[in-house]
Amino acid sequence: MRRLLLLFALLCVLCGAERAAAQYYTWGSDPPQKWSAIRTPDVRMIYPDTVAGIARRTLFYIRTVRPDIGYGFRHGPMRIPFVMHPENFQSNGLVMYLPKRVEFLTSPAVDSYSMPWYKQLVAHEYRHAVQYNNLDRGVIRALSYVLGQQGSTIGLLCMPIWAMEGDAVMSETMMSSFGRGLQPSFSMAYRAMGSVGRDRRNIDRWFCGSYRDYIPDHYELGYQICSYAWERYGENVWDKVAWYGSRNPYVLATTRVALGKFYKTNVMKLFRGTFDELERYWDSLPKTGDSAVPLTALPEKNHTTYQWPLPLGDTAVLALKTDLDRVSRFVVLDRRTGGERTVCHTGLVSTRPSMAGGRVWWTEYRRSTLFEQRVNSQLCYMDLADGVPRTAARQRNTLYPTASGEEFGWVEYNPDGRYTVVVRHGGGPERRFETPGRSEIHGLAWDDRTVAWYVLVTDDSGMWIGRIDSDGMHPITEGAYITLSNLRAADGKLYYGSISSGRDEAHCYDLMARREYRITTSAYGSFAPAPADGGVLLTTYDRLGYRVAEQRVAAGDSLLIPVTPSRLPVNLVNPPRRRWDVVNLDTVRYTRADSVGQSGEFRAKRYRKVPNLVNVHSWMPVAFNPFAAVDEHVIDLNVGLTLISQNLLSSAEAYASYGWNRHEGSLVNLGVRYFGLGVRFDLDASYGGNQLFYSLAGRDQQGNPVYQSRPAPDKYYSVGLSATLPLYFQRGYHTRQFSLSAGWNYSNGMVADLGKIEWENGSISNIQRIGFREGLHKVSFGAGFSDQVRMAHRDIAPRWGYTFSANYTFNPANAHFSDLISFYGQAYLPGFAPHNSVLVAATYQTSIGGYKFPSGYAPLSYKSTRLVPRGFTSADIVSNNYMAFQANYQLPVWYPEGGIGSVIYIKRIRLNAGGDYAQFRDVGRDGMARRRIWSVGGDIVFDFNAFRQPASATSTFKLSCYRPSSGGVYVAASVGLPF
Repeated sequence: MRRLLLLFALLCVLCGAERAAAQYYTWGSDPPQKWSAIRTPDVRMIYPDTVAGIARRTLFYIRTVRPDIGYGFRHGPMRIPFVMHPENFQSNGLVMYLPKRVEFLTSPAVDSYSMPWYKQLVAHEYRHAVQYNNLDRGVIRALSYVLGQQGSTIGLLCMPIWAMEGDAVMSETMMSSFGRGLQPSFSMAYRAMGSVGRDRRNIDRWFCGSYRDYIPDHYELGYQICSYAWERYGENVWDKVAWYGSRNPYVLATTRVALGKFYKTNVMKLFRGTFDELERYWDSLPKTGDSAVPLTALPEKNHTTYQWPLPLGDTAVLALKTDLDRVSRFVVLDRRTGGERTVCHTGLVSTRPSMAGGRVWWTEYRRSTLFEQRVNSQLCYMDLADGVPRTAARQRNTLYPTASGEEFGWVEYNPDGRYTVVVRHGGGPERRFETPGRSEIHGLAWDDRTVAWYVLVTDDSGMWIGRIDSDGMHPITEGAYITLSNLRAADGKLYYGSISSGRDEAHCYDLMARREYRITTSAYGSFAPAPADGGVLLTTYDRLGYRVAEQRVAAGDSLLIPVTPSRLPVNLVNPPRRRWDVVNLDTVRYTRADSVGQSGEFRAKRYRKVPNLVNVHSWMPVAFNPFAAVDEHVIDLNVGLTLISQNLLSSAEAYASYGWNRHEGSLVNLGVRYFGLGVRFDLDASYGGNQLFYSLAGRDQQGNPVYQSRPAPDKYYSVGLSATLPLYFQRGYHTRQFSLSAGWNYSNGMVADLGKIEWENGSISNIQRIGFREGLHKVSFGAGFSDQVRMAHRDIAPRWGYTFSANYTFNPANAHFSDLISFYGQAYLPGFAPHNSVLVAATYQTSIGGYKFPSGYAPLSYKSTRLVPRGFTSADIVSNNYMAFQANYQLPVWYPEGGIGSVIYIKRIRLNAGGDYAQFRDVGRDGMARRRIWSVGGDIVFDFNAFRQPASATSTFKLSCYRPSSGGVYVAASVGLPF
């Protein structure tokens, strides 16, 4: 029983570490910019000057929803700063502790629904500030006084992540006319699966994900459960769950206890009740089939996604394909045989491809060379003749490339929120068409018959289609809260996806007749229609994924279903739910008068980066190194105090600690990291403990060891500074990195004074009188290069990849200290079966120069610990012509998808067989001799999720067993966390 309790406690700690790590997180720094801040009684907006207008607009929405954002909770939102990042196309938002803030990536999402992006962000992310405030109460609030914001993160254990995200999606949905949770695609995967969760008693796979099958994420699951609980119990059940958990965090499984105490239920009952009701409702709907004819078959155990099919004459189709086994790639499908040929692999595609004249154009997300928060949408192209993907120069802010004959157009997004349609005719100059302010562009198409450009627009009125020219934007349809997507055009018709019927269907708009028609009827959904001779190519969805299909369309075809204009779609696939009594953001307008009034009430001030570099957010009554704890999972605790700091711009991190133990006395440590200039700077300093000695050892005439006499040690201190320049070269399928580093460290270590050695009969005669010199300098330089391909969902490691690095270390103040030169190489190779991985690595290091004994041994030298055979330590090797080789073969052996329900869920078990070999020159009784060491064994690795954490929080437990050449058995266990 005691062992079970210890195991359970370990799992609790692990779960807490995962949740805390999810909050102790930085998205990386922005490029150098001037920043400003607006402070109100409730929030603080921190933003680059380029997005001052967006910040003001967002602040208006925040203040508008503040009275309602806490609906269903007893406490409203906490006071919290909002930090805006304008140069990242991978749109997102996040609420975090350590330090407390809301992060907004302001570039509107490419695939969005009919509410503007900033309204979506406010309705969703500000709801998290409500949840955090309700969890930061009672005992948790008391802990925050003891631990700072680290204490508040413990409260996050009292409400599941899926519930937090589901509740936030509900907020987003209730504050809009037809929001995220009501979109047909949001429940489509569950509808296609049929019986959800009835195939087994353990329901954890629906919370934690799977490597065997496609599982909708915790946003989709959380929304369905939260909306069911709201309807079933008539109130927000998470209010009492948060209230109970924050006051009783010492109770194991507070969510289970609170749900049972207040509602006589639990997560299992909520899950089954949710999907029982959903399935009854979906079964009651009229049965429909797909009107489009499929062109591809899908495999049973490999959820497959075909996207954006384009015709290649009458006999072939080009499409983008992704599945659980392989990453995205362009494929050519033969309509006659059903055969398929891969053309090329791609990076992460941001907007749909277009094709003309044998050339395919698309855009990909690409990180900038230096800054993590500058992620571009890069224009790419490929000639079908050679299938080689290429990058278009100086086209980094590009969306929706559209090629048609001599015309080539695209949408350009500026970080200040403005969209511009750019058109180039042949080799002529560019024509630029500005779009209205406060509108988003979500599609572009060129129609050859009307000789005009058309766009999908989102603004406060919803989504609509417009024609754009030098005179501005001209509406073709009226704004409606109906999601439109994937706009294309040909022969006087516009083709796009629409949810007006209650499902995702293919629609067309006849520009001559000015009428809208629905083209398809679907069981679950039809997407991305593209005109082809006599019809359209599109994709349809079922439980196996998205398949390419064709819908024949002829003039006057009875299958064309006229669409009556409406402000809202049919709410077909969602069971009735009571609305919250909250503001509908679709009705909120930010006017010029609002802007002027807000500017007068809340003035912007310059946000100075240097004074705000230090932001102490947490403290602990123990001394430890948080950098080592997060980066290396090494925790060395002493009695004392630790202060932790991170600035709100995520460009500086620091800690300071004071500790004490009886062996070393007082210990003071400082660590600082700065990322704001693209170059990473690290400063570390230590004081306390005993001074280190780098001494000699010899043997007397009888062969007994003789050691150098040491004086009484002083207090140890050291200071170090390093700089690393990481250059990131993302090129689609491949990601390459090149880094340069330099470092200096000084400590007051006592180094043997080798200049005073006296030799007699081949041995040191004055080893007791040599003495020491104080001070050890270390200067190091390094360079590294790596190239890896993208990983698929089931991959254990990259299919192909390699890494090379070289380092040089020396002591500039002591010529007797040997320099160290080291090289390292590593390669990933595919194994004999899918998702098997081969890893081979080799290293070489040796000491050069400095003082050497007559035997050739360098007594004072640096040493690299890279690639030491498993079962040995760095103390077992010598940096004298050290060579080592390692080989590993890893493969998945089982996908159990089971465990202890709600406690631990094992997703996959992997086996690694490995061997190491090393040789080096070492001093022996007869002088220098070559020494060889090796080890052989294996690892068993468990991929698991604790306490129904989502797929992104999958951790690993590795049990290693190796037999070293020195004898015995080396056994080790380690836990790998998802950060």
